[in-house]
Amino acid sequence: MKLNHPFLYLPSKKENNESIIESFGDKKQFVQKVQKALGRKERYIVSSDSEETTFSMGIEAAKGALRENNIDISEIDIIIFASCTPEYVMPSNALKIHSELGGKFSTVCYDLNSNSIGGFVALDQIAKYLSGSKYSKKGLVICADKFSNISGSVNPIISFCFSDSALAFIIEKDESSSGLIDVQYYCDSQHHDKNVYPPKGYSNYKNTDIIQWDSTFDGLSSVKFAKENLEEFLEKNNTKLNDIDLFLFSQFSLKNIELIINHFNLPTDKVPFYSHELGYTSASSPFVALEQYEKNVKKIKKGEKILLWTLGTGILAGLMLWEY
Repeated sequence: MKLNHPFLYLPSKKENNESIIESFGDKKQFVQKVQKALGRKERYIVSSDSEETTFSMGIEAAKGALRENNIDISEIDIIIFASCTPEYVMPSNALKIHSELGGKFSTVCYDLNSNSIGGFVALDQIAKYLSGSKYSKKGLVICADKFSNISGSVNPIISFCFSDSALAFIIEKDESSSGLIDVQYYCDSQHHDKNVYPPKGYSNYKNTDIIQWDSTFDGLSSVKFAKENLEEFLEKNNTKLNDIDLFLFSQFSLKNIELIINHFNLPTDKVPFYSHELGYTSASSPFVALEQYEKNVKKIKKGEKILLWTLGTGILAGLMLWEY
C-alpha cells in the first residue's frame, strides 16, 4: 500500500496573529501565553470578499494531488471527503467533487466527519477497503475545513488558531508489504460538550452562530493516551521507538507535542511542527506535517516507518503505524 505525496491548498490571505493579540487589550499577556503553548504565528484564511468554500478548496487540493502524482481521476476507486465544516450536507461533497473531476461510475463516494482526526480515520478506512477489495486499487482522501467565518474574535484560542485549507492525498494498492500495519483508537467522550458547533444544534441554528469552545480544553487526555500506550502499541507490532523514521503528530498544540517528545526522549528532527507558519488545519493536520516535511526536508523512503498520533474534539484520539 503506497501513500502518495499530499497536496496542500491554502487561500491567498495570510494573517499575522499579532494584530489579533493586540485586540485583546489588557488580556494580551495571557493570549501571548496561549499562542506560545499552541505554537502560532501566522495562518491562512478565506477573505471576506472571497467565494471560496471547503468544496472549492477541496477541488483544488484533489486536482493538485492527482496532477503531482501523475494519476488520472479515472483510476480512483473511492473518494472520502473529511470535514467538520462541509459546504454541503446533501449530496455528499465527495460525490460532488467526483462530478467536478469526472470520476468513473464505479467509484465509492462519501463524506466523513471526525473533526480533527478526520484524515487519520479516512486513511484507516481506505487502506482497509482497498486491502479487502478484489478490484479497487486507488483511493483519494480530501480534507477541507473553513473556520474563519465561525471562530469569532472573543475566544483567545480559536480566534487565531485555525487556518482555512484543503489537503488531498492518494493511497495506492501495490504488490509490496508496505502500508497500514496497525491502528489503535481512544475515545474519551466525557468531553463531548466542551467544543460544539452549532452551539445548540442545527434545530436551533442561527447564521450568526460561532463555535462554542471551552478555553480550558487542552487535549491532555490524548497526550496521556499516547504516553501510556505508544510503546505497547509498537511492541505488539514488533517495533521499537528507534525503528520509527518520522513521527507525524497532531499540529494542534506545540506544548502537547513537547510533552510526548520529552516523555519518550524523541529526536526533535523526527517530529516536524509547522503550525507556527501555517496555522492549524484540523482534519489534515498530521498530513500537512508530512507534506511540509517532504517538501522542505526530505522524501520518505520505501520501507521507512512513520507513526501518527492525533485527536479530534470530543475526544477521539488515535495511534497509527504505517510502513512506506
